Amino acid sequence: MIRKPRHIGHKIALVCAGLCALMMLPAVGFFIWFWFTRGLGDTWTPSLAAVVAFFGCCAGVLYATSVPQPVLPLEKEPANS
Repeated sequence: MIRKPRHIGHKIALVCAGLCALMMLPAVGFFIWFWFTRGLGDTWTPSLAAVVAFFGCCAGVLYATSVPQPVLPLEKEPANS
């Protein structure tokens, strides 16, 4: 399948998706650390889980936005009768 090249908006969305995925990594680390040290009863642990989910969803949506659309096939002209 042939795709159009990424224009500047697609490239910005791709960079932002990478940044969201990058910011998700320390959030996962903090979530695991808080989970083992404080447990799930502490208010910070579920909040960090929400942060991880937010950054993950943000990265997914921005990546899906950054994918260029495929090139549409050419329309065939109707036969003149």
